[in-house]
Amino acid sequence: MTFSKKYIWTSAASVLVGLAIGGQPLVAIAAPALNVQSEEAAHPRLAKALHQMRDALRELEAAPDDFGGNKAAAIRDTRAAIHSLKKALYFRLHMDDAAIDQAE
Repeated sequence: MTFSKKYIWTSAASVLVGLAIGGQPLVAIAAPALNVQSEEAAHPRLAKALHQMRDALRELEAAPDDFGGNKAAAIRDTRAAIHSLKKALYFRLHMDDAAIDQAE
């Protein structure tokens, strides 16, 4: 930790302890709200990749060809990849698999 960060942290802790001892209520500093939109904004490349994968999935599903029998496996694997990318992108939201699958 650098000197300035250590000084700021120590000063902030001192103020909070002083307020607690003086009987004044402590003011909580709210963490920024986490939601699907904030996570996508924080990681725009992952969000873009997710949208491109969804587009690719729609193209695969709509394709009239079965690609030599590989279409079904490609669709299955793309869905799994989309799910994995969503789990990575939204991991701080502590969503279960069903909620991740519903997230747009």
